[in-house]
Amino acid sequence: MADTVEKKIYQALVTRAQGFTPPAGVTVVLPGASFSPTASSKFISVEVHFNRSIETDLSLQLDPIRQGFMRANVMWPKGAAIVDGYEVAGQFRAHLKRGTKLLRDSVQVRIDEDPEIGPLVSGDTHHTIPVTIRWRSYFQPA
Repeated sequence: MADTVEKKIYQALVTRAQGFTPPAGVTVVLPGASFSPTASSKFISVEVHFNRSIETDLSLQLDPIRQGFMRANVMWPKGAAIVDGYEVAGQFRAHLKRGTKLLRDSVQVRIDEDPEIGPLVSGDTHHTIPVTIRWRSYFQPA
């Protein structure tokens, strides 16, 4: 059985996130990976989200445009220089900058908007700096 479009999208995005080289001491945690952070851990937690598709064909014969976002939460320990956390968020944003095109078999995943760095959220042990990467996926006929 052939892979679904959703699987190809997911794999393309996770593979790109996996290709990010973080600074020393920072771990990239991919979806489903086992990770037990401590209060002093510096890490990026990656999630892939699918949103509603866009139908572009009145006959409903062509694949819709699929869209969603990838969220990367830069988790920075309280007491560490938060400006360094923003630096890591900016580096991850640049790794998935506007204009990035990922191809997985017959599926193209495009990042057409500049990723957003959201507001700082303070938790018990860590500050969270969210980075939101909006994506769209287009079927590429063979």
